[in-house]
Amino acid sequence: MKYIEKYISFCKKFHRFNLPKLKFKVLSDRFNDLYKKNYGIDENDINKASFTVSLVSFIIIILILINLTGYNILILSLISILISLIFAHRFNLILYNRISKEESLINAILYLIKIDFSLIHKILRKNSDYALNFITLIKDYKLPLSYDFKVILKNVHEGLTPEDELTKLITPSKDFDDFLKYLLINNFNIDSAFLDNNENDLEKKFKIFLRELQSRISIIFFIGLFFPLGLCFLILFQLINMIFVLLFVPLFLFLLNILFRKLVKKNSYLIGIFNNYSKLETRKFNEFVIFLRSFANNLKSNASPEKCYIESYRQNKNQLVLLNQPLKSMISELINFNCSLNEVVDFLKLKMKNFRYDVIMDVIQKYINENSYYSSEKIFDLLKIISKHQKMGEKLEVIIKGEKFKIYFFIFLLPILIGAISGMIPFFIFIQENIDFDNNTFLNDMSTLIKTDYLIIILIVLILSVIITSNYFLNVINHQNKPLILFIIILIFILTFLSSFMNVMTFI
Repeated sequence: MKYIEKYISFCKKFHRFNLPKLKFKVLSDRFNDLYKKNYGIDENDINKASFTVSLVSFIIIILILINLTGYNILILSLISILISLIFAHRFNLILYNRISKEESLINAILYLIKIDFSLIHKILRKNSDYALNFITLIKDYKLPLSYDFKVILKNVHEGLTPEDELTKLITPSKDFDDFLKYLLINNFNIDSAFLDNNENDLEKKFKIFLRELQSRISIIFFIGLFFPLGLCFLILFQLINMIFVLLFVPLFLFLLNILFRKLVKKNSYLIGIFNNYSKLETRKFNEFVIFLRSFANNLKSNASPEKCYIESYRQNKNQLVLLNQPLKSMISELINFNCSLNEVVDFLKLKMKNFRYDVIMDVIQKYINENSYYSSEKIFDLLKIISKHQKMGEKLEVIIKGEKFKIYFFIFLLPILIGAISGMIPFFIFIQENIDFDNNTFLNDMSTLIKTDYLIIILIVLILSVIITSNYFLNVINHQNKPLILFIIILIFILTFLSSFMNVMTFI
């Protein structure tokens, strides 16, 4: 939070200056309102600060490049402009990305909030203050908007009306605001059909991501293949000096990392989908769903939650392979009444170490503490949401599997191409230097023109570029045994290079 406060403070310093504005994204009225209401800053101040960051970055970068390389000033200027715009872009969208992340977190929990509130609505008396209960409910969630609800609750205790306070609220999540408006209009009565048919923005974005995924992967392929190939030809025809060769690796790594995070590595907050598409994590989560379904069924019998937990484990222990130990470890404590179910759940959260398990178990704790009998029905509602998200995850897995052949093909093709081209470097150097290929002077000319350390540096840079490309290609399909594949790729590159080099030397 201090980082954001410093960022906002820095941008506000440009408010009174009449500077050009560098704008990278057209913000909706909603985001402008959030900027002003929640952070007390105008979009124009951020755009002015972005222009300043871009200008200062450009000056610093071009001065460094001129001193290091002394290369063509036009090319250096274009490179400096590109890098400064990247810095300015990242700076400009800091607050926007923060709000977007908060929106995703809220939308991830929104379904659970709806289920939780419908449970509260079911067990409360008809004359209860539903608005106040809703405020208390959100206040206790670990969400970016929980603090706002604490302030609202404080204001209500000081005599203000809950409905009036909620009407003035603007949150990062449009879906949450729409749900809040729905509750205010319907006097906080909630319809089960509304819960079942309402698709939130997070799910819509994920469906769009699925449709675009193959095109996004193709962009990674294009950059990953043609940048190292382009570098090879630039070295081959001696169009760049050694400084640019050495700078290529960090710039290429930075570029692919940015593209991978923006295009492919979608940080999904959907409850039933794991971001790394890990088969092990998916199996573990499927076991957790089996246990949860059994637990909900046992709660129908109106037995105590502790007894239902023990019985659910006994019924499913043969199916619980990955979760057997964490679920079993607290059984004896429960049987001997040495701990409560809440303590067991807290222990499980520590063992699982994942956002999704934390969210689900937090909500189940709330359900059970509010009403263990009705919580069975609400856990089944939660399982419906998880099932829907898992189906979307299966579609993602199908697309990723469909790209595997293409990825493996290019991974093994790239070191062959780069190795073959790099093996011809000595030949092209001789041609450009107009060397007389007389048998008596050839070896002396070769040792004079091509220094061993120069060749070694070029080979290291090319090998690193191949490794970087292959690593990100393997990340796309979440390949689990990357060291072995990378070792084979390096071996292919070295063999291809030596074969090409020896053939060229024979030809000469």
